Amino acid sequence: MNRKNFMHLIVGLLVVLISLQAIGVYLSLEKKEQIIKDEFVGLNNNDFVQVAQKTTSSIVFIAANGKSGSGVIVRNDGIIVTNNHVIDKSENITVRLLDKRIFRAELIGGDEKADIAVIKINADNLTSLNFADSDKVEVGQPVIALGNPFGYDFTVTTGIISAKHRERGPTDYKDFIQTDASINPGNSGGPLVDLKGDIVGINTFIVTDEKTGELGFAIPSNLVKDLTEQLLESGKVERGYMGIVVRDVVDINVQGEGKILEGSLIEDVLIKGPADKAGIKKGDFIVKIDNSTIENSNVLRNLIASYKPGERVLVTVDRNGTLMDLELKLGTAP
Repeated sequence: MNRKNFMHLIVGLLVVLISLQAIGVYLSLEKKEQIIKDEFVGLNNNDFVQVAQKTTSSIVFIAANGKSGSGVIVRNDGIIVTNNHVIDKSENITVRLLDKRIFRAELIGGDEKADIAVIKINADNLTSLNFADSDKVEVGQPVIALGNPFGYDFTVTTGIISAKHRERGPTDYKDFIQTDASINPGNSGGPLVDLKGDIVGINTFIVTDEKTGELGFAIPSNLVKDLTEQLLESGKVERGYMGIVVRDVVDINVQGEGKILEGSLIEDVLIKGPADKAGIKKGDFIVKIDNSTIENSNVLRNLIASYKPGERVLVTVDRNGTLMDLELKLGTAP
């Protein structure tokens, strides 16, 4: 075989390989899209009726500080999850169930930074809902929002997951699920559930515009579950802390084109803080924490907050073009 024919053969093999990879990606995406479509195709009114019948008895009406909101029973011994802004450190919390029973509730603990609170009632014959894995939620997936909007008790609305990992909102830590299921004042603290009736999020706030309509946002169930466990254990939430100020970096050329870089730039380092003690410097660019790639500064903040104070993490930084791994012992977030 001469050199020319050999090169043609190599090029041909590369074309075949690239085509096969493209077909594989296409089939994978098509399969995922078909799974979501199948959920809708198989839906009928009876499906929503069954989910509503399964879940509404776990929804509670909460009154505190002259305000009202919603909550959801997550344990049969009377543990209820709601938004922190619904109870707002109140010592006078009243809970009403679907069967019209009324109870005084004990505040177990609240976390203002993520807007989650846990309360408890002493009652029997309660029905609780389970937490779904919010990391497995898909955009386009049908969901149901439950709560007490405008005082209309135990209301059910339907919609889909519109987006995930939204980074705008009223809390310090932001990683919201967006939905078009109707969420109104009074829905705060109620659950967003999947078609199995499991909790994928806790409804927390809305954005309303006369032209674009209403967008609803929920705190992901995995975060809610973790915070609930901490509040039940100690009545408070403790988060890891690096002692740095960070921001995203936008790389733009003279034509005004570019992209947001993956990672997080350190703008300032707290003197004698955890990062300073680990040798991290202002101007370092964080690209990884342990085995997790850092997409942006919000992802970094949420990830570090998920660790416990005192845990050690391996921080990979880009310092003037050189990658460095630095071990850091986390402090406690103020």
